[in-house]
Amino acid sequence: MRQCPNCKTNNPDDARFCNYCGMRLPESKEENLYSELSGLEETPKVDFSDKDIEEISEELEDTAQLKVTNEEKESGNCEKTDLENITEKLEEKSEASKKSNFGEITEMFETAELGELSGDCGKIPEEDLRKQFTIPDNLGEQIEKVTKEELEQELHKKIKLREEDIAKKNAKASIDEPTRMIGSKQTDETDEPTRMFTGDIGDFIKKKKDYEEVPEEDAYEEILQSWERKRKEKQIKRKREGKDPSRIPKVIRETRSWSDLTERQQKIVKRTLLGVAVFAAFCGIGIYHNRPEAVIDRYCTAYVQENWKKTGRMSDIPENGLATMDEYVSYMKEHAVTDISDYQMKETKEDHQTEVESSGKRRAFTITYKKSGGDKTSEKVILEKQKSKKLLLFSNWKVSTDQMIARDYNLYIPSGGQVWIDDTELGKDYKVKEENKSLDQYKVSLFEGEHKIKVKIPWFQTYETTFQASDKGSMTAARMKISGKGRKKLDKKMKQTLKSYIDAAKAGKSFSKVEGLLDKDAMKDPETKKENKELYNDLKEALKTTDGYRTETVSLSQYQGKYVINGVTGEVRGTLSYNYVVTYSQASGETTDGSSSDTAGQSDGSTMMSAEFIYKDGDYQIISVDPGSIWYRQ
Repeated sequence: MRQCPNCKTNNPDDARFCNYCGMRLPESKEENLYSELSGLEETPKVDFSDKDIEEISEELEDTAQLKVTNEEKESGNCEKTDLENITEKLEEKSEASKKSNFGEITEMFETAELGELSGDCGKIPEEDLRKQFTIPDNLGEQIEKVTKEELEQELHKKIKLREEDIAKKNAKASIDEPTRMIGSKQTDETDEPTRMFTGDIGDFIKKKKDYEEVPEEDAYEEILQSWERKRKEKQIKRKREGKDPSRIPKVIRETRSWSDLTERQQKIVKRTLLGVAVFAAFCGIGIYHNRPEAVIDRYCTAYVQENWKKTGRMSDIPENGLATMDEYVSYMKEHAVTDISDYQMKETKEDHQTEVESSGKRRAFTITYKKSGGDKTSEKVILEKQKSKKLLLFSNWKVSTDQMIARDYNLYIPSGGQVWIDDTELGKDYKVKEENKSLDQYKVSLFEGEHKIKVKIPWFQTYETTFQASDKGSMTAARMKISGKGRKKLDKKMKQTLKSYIDAAKAGKSFSKVEGLLDKDAMKDPETKKENKELYNDLKEALKTTDGYRTETVSLSQYQGKYVINGVTGEVRGTLSYNYVVTYSQASGETTDGSSSDTAGQSDGSTMMSAEFIYKDGDYQIISVDPGSIWYRQ
């Protein structure tokens, strides 16, 4: 067991943190020993080859021979028994030294006195000296043994000193320094108490910068220990308050058998178990009944029986009021395969659980059927998983109707109109917001095939026709005819605008005088405003007084208007042809009394005015006007 230096709690030997206070536990002696051993420097090892030993031996033999020869000259005799004395002294010197450095052994022989080697002997034969004076064969092993012993002694001394230093540091740290755990923000380490990690793994990942110096496995271990510590603290607190630490209800804790329950409690348990059993059975039946395999089997059975209302309820029919159940029944009676005598179904594995955009997931089944007196035919049926649940619990699988319903069919109608498809009026829910203010777009889903459409546009005759619906197709209501009442209203608006243009141009007024006759939103467009201004200035140039001509009156007659709807933009385009008579005066020169005289004149012609309208706020507003060309000067 490892004791925490902070709270003195015993912890398992493999724990890194205290299970009670969370403080990091000091390392054991074995861990300190191995960590210190890695830092020690290995003592160099001296290796000797056979060649080095042979060379050193020859040098020693030559040195000894030289000294013996010199001594021989002085003494003149030597006994052979002295060789044994020389050999014994050399062996004693070798074992007494046992040094790791071979150079010291060499120095010993070189500095040795003659008396120590020869023992005051005379001449020694050279051959006998070479036989007796040799270096032992195990000299390298002896040196290595001595070096290893010294290294072990030095290592044990360092380890012992290191253990004493660590013990002193740990004792000082446990008294002076507070512990700071992961996730704490400590500004004054000397005053604040120990802080523990109180977040979760998500907080640890988000604040990873705060834990860069902490190994990730240590952080996770500390988090788990923190959770366990909180759980134990809550149990201790409940125990002190006299409450059950396990939080088990008293009725259950004190009940040992069925007979210990009261009659009322037994009824409650029975009813609860019965309710659970009924609910489990209900869920089991619902899951089994709403399986894709069960749904496709019921659909095929109803299809063979030609029960189109039942197949319709099991089909994915859009709930937008246009693709109705009655239309589905009519469509199936006209297009469905009848007189089926037998069928087989098999799931198409390659389309298993394929993702689709509209309804989540789909399952594909291949239906092989046989008509009475006919051959076998195969068709693919797709089941789509709806977003909504059945009874808020079960998956809702329905047969896809993509092959029979034209989804997202687009209708383009001039603004201000009303639309009916197969006698069903399209409301605002079907309208798509578009930037084109003169054209309304509707998006609907219809059964593929022919449908009727009826459109009513203010001041125009009711538009009725048929069209073929297809998936993501479109249809535009165009070539609509204006009504008699509408023609009169538009003719009146065109005449009033033309008269105001001519009066302002004859008086030489600027375009701002007539700008208020046009739609305000249209005049916010610089290009539209510039075009209208140029057309007005052309009329003003034709009617102004210049070159001796002055316009007196302009009379208009013989109006005839035509109006159509542009199928692309939805705007109403109108033309108004008319005849004009211009009376003018021309200066002819001075009279005898010095006054000027004018000659009156008259000019007539015909031209055509054009304009574009947009339906807005219950009325048609003019967005552009071309008053036509009026010319009378010669």
